[in-house]
Amino acid sequence: MTHRVRTCLAAVLAVVCLSTSSLAWGPQGHRLVGMVASTYLTGTARQNVSWLLGTQTLADVATWADEYLEGNNQTGPWHYVNIPPFAKAYNRDRDCPRQPGVSAGGRGDQWRDCVVDRIQYNQERLADPSLDRADRAVALKFLVHFVGDLHQPFHALGVERGGNGIEVVAFGTADCSPGGMTSRPCNLHSVWDSTMIARRKLGDLQYLTVLQQLIRHKRLDREPVDSPAAWALESHALAKKGLVPEYGEIDEAYYAEHIRVVDRRLALGGLRLAALLNRSLTTPPPKE
Repeated sequence: MTHRVRTCLAAVLAVVCLSTSSLAWGPQGHRLVGMVASTYLTGTARQNVSWLLGTQTLADVATWADEYLEGNNQTGPWHYVNIPPFAKAYNRDRDCPRQPGVSAGGRGDQWRDCVVDRIQYNQERLADPSLDRADRAVALKFLVHFVGDLHQPFHALGVERGGNGIEVVAFGTADCSPGGMTSRPCNLHSVWDSTMIARRKLGDLQYLTVLQQLIRHKRLDREPVDSPAAWALESHALAKKGLVPEYGEIDEAYYAEHIRVVDRRLALGGLRLAALLNRSLTTPPPKE
């Protein structure tokens, strides 16, 4: 196999992987979370982001953690938390699995394998000036993505793998394959990831304007930041409201009701990401 063929195959596989229903928010949703966050950074936080990412922006790196999954499957559980539908609160022992081979309360049990813990883990690493610059940059990339993940409602509901197992008919079709590729059944998770966002037919800058107007109108920037566990419970409740039965219809009425939820979650995800970065990056970066 030639190098060129291998490269092409890798690119195709990457597209297939990124389009699967296991991921949260499509690329546009993740970019929008990063774009909103960028507008609410303090000057010092903005300087640190530039120092860590170089010419890239928060939006540019927003899907990095999904791309990193290829060959690094151990990070898969970091993208979601499976809170049972009956739960009234987040329970770390029930909802956030320990790392393989680690006993409860043991030396390696400080951080577990769910998005709630991994947001806190990467925020701590980002804020640690004793870490290497490259390590802090990786923590930043994970953090941008995971905050977005946790604001996608179906990444916090332990029902049919966050809705992945609920096949639906989305706007008259049961086939949600991207760009005419191999047939792929529509499922509820992927509808929330990208189908409803794509139905707006807005470019990133146009959509950002919509979110900024929502933030101003609803004064979302004045809401408490709270904690990742609280964000998980918000998403959990919203996902339950968005459940449909197997082969249920995702129609214009469903879209009209829930696209407002999608927009609010994207806006809040960006605002809360900015708050975490502002808390973590309070010292100017080293002068080069």
